[in-house]
Amino acid sequence: MFHSRKLSILLLTAIATGFFTACGNSGTSNSNNNFSMPANDTTKVSPTPTTTATATTSPSPTVSPRPKPTISPINLPELEIKALEPYKHRSKILEMDVPKGWKLIDKSQTGELLLTWNEQAGRATISVNIFVPPSEIPENRLGGVFAAIIKEMYGNQTDFEMKGPVTETTGNIVIEWSSTVAVGDKKIKFQANSKLQRRNNKLVILTYGAIEPKFAELKDYFFKIANNQVVNADMEIP
Repeated sequence: MFHSRKLSILLLTAIATGFFTACGNSGTSNSNNNFSMPANDTTKVSPTPTTTATATTSPSPTVSPRPKPTISPINLPELEIKALEPYKHRSKILEMDVPKGWKLIDKSQTGELLLTWNEQAGRATISVNIFVPPSEIPENRLGGVFAAIIKEMYGNQTDFEMKGPVTETTGNIVIEWSSTVAVGDKKIKFQANSKLQRRNNKLVILTYGAIEPKFAELKDYFFKIANNQVVNADMEIP
């Protein structure tokens, strides 16, 4: 899994490195971010402690750790989105459709919404970040700031690659990026899109991704989710 850094850390870093003038800034999530990727099994089995030999006892044999269990991709069900179901945040600031059966991870904190939905085996994910930057970001800096955020969030991933920001006719900014992730004992390319939109005084980042070649197959669902997302920008972030 990988997680982005807390919004406050990113903002302070960006300000300190000169990405923002008195009017410039940005933000996003945490090093335990809301965005998760296919995960390695982190279960560890510790060896049984070795008993020290004494005059009256014999040392116990050292027990080697058992191998960690792994999940084989061939044993996983087909990666697909069978249906969408509505989600509404208790604050009413966010409404959207999400894949039915995906696990929600809520790492929101005061003034920042951090929500992630992961497919059962972690092979696909959708995340939403909503926050208010500490100062206004000029339009001509927004793409560069967004690129810096995405690189800070996900740039430590294996084989991370990121394309330049593209501004859509709607004014939203999209960045395509990819990395290599582990699913069981296999290394698989992970493809993702992150979209930034400005809503009143808030910035909204929607990220969706999946392992290849499933990203292309799920893209219609991702687009539907993005297009139907409702952010009630007049509401305060709890």
